[in-house]
Amino acid sequence: MKPPAKVQPLGAVVQQVMKGHPAFAVNPLGDWQDVVGADAARACQPVSLRKGVLVIVTDAPVWRHHLELHKAVLMDFINAPHSEPIVTKIVIRIGELPKTAPVLNPESQKLEKVRPHRLKPRKPKKGKPRPLTAQEKAFLKSIPDPDLRAIGTRLLKHTVLDES
Repeated sequence: MKPPAKVQPLGAVVQQVMKGHPAFAVNPLGDWQDVVGADAARACQPVSLRKGVLVIVTDAPVWRHHLELHKAVLMDFINAPHSEPIVTKIVIRIGELPKTAPVLNPESQKLEKVRPHRLKPRKPKKGKPRPLTAQEKAFLKSIPDPDLRAIGTRLLKHTVLDES
């Protein structure tokens, strides 16, 4: 017989699944050098990916022309490992390359801030108070202190009577 599996909170399981999905990855394209090749990776970089539109910046018109010619192949290569296309359009611009690789998916940073929600254990509900017996009422009347009498009344109303 197998030992029981460790039970995980639902929030933790959902977070693990979401982290593995490309829509929640910091860089859903993977390694840019693997996508376009070493030479092109030195001359161009992806700068944003929003709503399926991938924006690539290159520092030379020659590379812009080269990427424009290969847009369809590039899109197919990026979308191939995913069940749903993550890039539907590619925009190529000429400009200064960023010094560090930008975060293509800013939504992934929100996922990092999500913490599993822990449920607090519920307190047991109080039972309904029972009616006092004549003997208990007589006993409570014999107590001279009103505060002590009130405490005794509450305690007796919430204790179970022994039927024996």
